[in-house]
Amino acid sequence: MKPGYKLKTQEIIRLIQAQDLKKYWVAEVTGVHKTTLRRWLKGDIQWVKRSHLESLARVLTTEPQVIADYSH
Repeated sequence: MKPGYKLKTQEIIRLIQAQDLKKYWVAEVTGVHKTTLRRWLKGDIQWVKRSHLESLARVLTTEPQVIADYSH
């Protein structure tokens, strides 16, 4: 198992839709390229570093543990 934070893609998608957010805006404010966000949401990239997780959680107005699990 990889160390880091494993994204809960379905929960992230749900939050984006529930808040009626544009994916390109979420990517921009999170500080990642829109292609990176797309790959996160498709599950192509499942593991992220803490700084990206915290930034994404802030944008989605939630706690990091809601959108990712930590693995040692």
